[in-house]
Amino acid sequence: MSIATLTHAGRAAFALSLSKQPLHIALAQGEPAWDNEDAELPNTVELTALTNEMGRRVPNIVGFVTPDDEGGIVISEGLGSDGAVVTTRYRMVTGPTPYLYMQVAYDLTDAPNGIIRQMGIFVGSTVKEGLPPGQRFFTPDEIDEPGLLLAVEILQPAIPRNPQVRQAVEFVLPV
Repeated sequence: MSIATLTHAGRAAFALSLSKQPLHIALAQGEPAWDNEDAELPNTVELTALTNEMGRRVPNIVGFVTPDDEGGIVISEGLGSDGAVVTTRYRMVTGPTPYLYMQVAYDLTDAPNGIIRQMGIFVGSTVKEGLPPGQRFFTPDEIDEPGLLLAVEILQPAIPRNPQVRQAVEFVLPV
């Protein structure tokens, strides 16, 4: 018996299903020890929560993208062996693809003095009842059920939040 292959259409179906769920992009302070160049980082595959979460925000945009060398969405893949930034470009499309796109812009008051060492995408989170209508950023004490940690990233170097700068983050999640 052979193992079934998940097709591109099947991956697009998973991305479509995810896009219809409650999604939050969370910020966490992580551990200050992660700032060291030779720091031992946690195995992110096994994580179910972020370390010292500051809060999470509902994405401004959830949609689908496809790789495109001339696309306007540029995602960092990290540093190459030569120290140069490696990027991949995407463009928005209307129908589902295996690439789920999320964009979030944090307000100036969202964890204004924190240091971001870790970010994560949560699916299926629920917030406590009685919060103001239209609220989009939630601190850990305002979360009822944290949901599932879908993806996580440890940022090196860490990014200090600045209450004078509205930071925006884009994620492309290949499904």
